[in-house]
Amino acid sequence: MGEYWLTTLSAIRERDPDWRAIAAYEVPVRRYLARRFPRLPEAEREDLLQEVLLAMRERIVPRYDPAAGRFRAFLQTSILNTVRDHLRRRRDHVPIEPEDLEAPDEEELDALDLEALLVRAVAEVHDRYASGPEQDLSLVYVLSGVLVHGLSHKAIAKREGLSADQVKRKLQRARGEILAGLFRLLLGPEAPVERCAELARACLRAPRKEARLLEREPDPRVRDAVGDLVRRLRTARGSLGVGAGEVDLLRGIEAVFLGS
Repeated sequence: MGEYWLTTLSAIRERDPDWRAIAAYEVPVRRYLARRFPRLPEAEREDLLQEVLLAMRERIVPRYDPAAGRFRAFLQTSILNTVRDHLRRRRDHVPIEPEDLEAPDEEELDALDLEALLVRAVAEVHDRYASGPEQDLSLVYVLSGVLVHGLSHKAIAKREGLSADQVKRKLQRARGEILAGLFRLLLGPEAPVERCAELARACLRAPRKEARLLEREPDPRVRDAVGDLVRRLRTARGSLGVGAGEVDLLRGIEAVFLGS
């Protein structure tokens, strides 16, 4: 599975708060560019990726107002303008098709944005338990066993010298915190993120009961947030292809949200 779940930009960039705001977009944007511009050489796509990230860092992050709308709207502007400028400069070297200069598809862009939020939420849980006062390396190894290596619970238990029940409990703990972290990123630190996480897991694990579960939720903010996230996750899963990175992302979504 993809190591991008537990990696971000370089340590130097990570010290800069503005880079931290976009670190999780590095691999999702790279994969998007590979899907959208397969004719471009890999090295050129990498240059384009760095231009997109730099544009986000210099022009979007400093001006971004969460109250004005989702980050993906700003991301769309960054990608589209940067790609247009880059391809026009390279007109003599790489043929440009009209569709190359069209705006990214809304569903694909939302999947990219959601993936970056997932990567960031996973990274925050990983970093919390990798060092510091809450250090729990066995939880880190169990989480990486699922997301990075795609191991079964039995294989993780054997590798880490844990019982199957211990592996299950640690994964449940990690999943709960990843989901809570995701809702914290979406709704802010004061939101009832634990309740959102609990309801989201229930809806995803029992799709036929989703409408009833949401109807029973008394808090409209929780109900709306969970309903929106569940819809976005299902749309993202449906809009992705079968490339290696996309399969990794689908497995990651299943490991975080649908695992037992």
